[in-house]
This record gives sequence, C-alpha cells and structure tokens, in this order.
Amino acid sequence: MPSLVGSEMCIRDSYYMDNTNKYQCTLKVFDDSLSPEKAEPMTVTVFGKSAGDVPHVTKVGSIIRLHRVQTSKYRKSYQINCDVGIKGAWLLFDPAIGVSPISESGKKHTFSPEEKSILSELRKFAKNYFTKNALKAITLKDAEKKHKDFDTICYVEDVKKKGASGKATVSDAHKTVKLDFSSNTKLPVAPEEVIRIRSANYTDKKCDTINLNEYSNILKLDQDYKSAKDLLKKLKK
Repeated sequence: MPSLVGSEMCIRDSYYMDNTNKYQCTLKVFDDSLSPEKAEPMTVTVFGKSAGDVPHVTKVGSIIRLHRVQTSKYRKSYQINCDVGIKGAWLLFDPAIGVSPISESGKKHTFSPEEKSILSELRKFAKNYFTKNALKAITLKDAEKKHKDFDTICYVEDVKKKGASGKATVSDAHKTVKLDFSSNTKLPVAPEEVIRIRSANYTDKKCDTINLNEYSNILKLDQDYKSAKDLLKKLKK
C-alpha cells in the first residue's frame, strides 16, 4: 500500500509510549486518490519496539510504502495502524530520486516493476501538489500569542554547534529567532534550508528562542515548493 507522506498536517517524530511499551510515529499521508484539496489526509501510526523500527521522515513529500496494516475508524475518520512487531512493514523513499528505499523496517524487501511505476507517479503528484499549494503554518510573530505547540516555516540562516548542543538562527521575514536543538538529535538542519517545524515552543516571554518537544519534527522543503518559494521571495524584499 504506497502513500504519499503529505505535510498539510502534523507529523510527529518517534517517541516512547509508556502505556503500550512501544515507540510510535504519527504521519499524515495522501495520494492522488485522497488529495487534501478534496479530503483530509489519512492518519498513519507506526508502532515498533525500538526507535529504529519506525520511520524518521526528514523531507516533505517523502514516499512511504506500508505493508500488512490495519484500518480503523476514529471520530468518523479512517486511520491506518502499522505495527512492525505484528507483521507490519514499511519502506521510505526520497521525494525525488532513487528506486531503493532510504530506510526500511526489515532487512529485505521485494519491489515489483508495477510498484516502481507507482513510485514514479506519486513523485509527479507530490511535486505538482506542493509546487501549487502552501503548507499550513503560522508566522513566528503570530506564534507569540500561541507561545507553545505551534507549526511554522522558516529559513535557516546559520547553525552553531557546541558539544552535544547547538542553536540555529531561523527567520520567516517577520521575525528572526534562535532554534535550540541538540547536535546529536535526528532533527538536523543546515544553513540555507527552508524547514517546517512541527510543534515548536517559545522558551520565555521574550519570544526570541524556540525549542522542541520530544515528538516535534523538522521537515525540509524543496525550494521549488510554493511554501519555500513564497518565503524566499519575502526574505529578498
């Protein structure tokens, strides 16, 4: 079951759940049969016994193939559960290049010519969709009112690392702040990237530094995507 990892949504990075004794990662996915223009993206939750059992998505538009999943209904919406400990499996592909997965839950997999064709078509769909449609986010200035748990899109101006910690300078043309992160985290950023931060928090009343929750995520945006182009255009003014 291949699906496009969309980002009209929240993507939660992997975190440990005490009540299930498992790691889990929550994604929002869609493809050309379930476009966000017509319906809400579908929620996918992947469970695993270790952090390495669940996918770590780093780019908007990545492609995921899910195998042996269960579908359920929650509050009138369907959702998909993939438990790697109970026969579930996944393959994660780059948004633009390659027919080999960048990561997977198992040690081996099969990938038919038909699935390669589906992968190619999904990439075309993703490129077209994200080039024409902006992602949901609020500006760093507007986020001052919310203060916690907000989603925003920024341009990375600079990154400085020191030991096991680091800070990036990020801007969205309305405001420039520091992004506090750990250099050994699985959420790396680099200068001149456009990123979408899921679930950021201002650290104090000054609102000059943001940090991340354990389930936060940072996704890189292709600079041809509408959200990235719009931001870069504002920064040039």
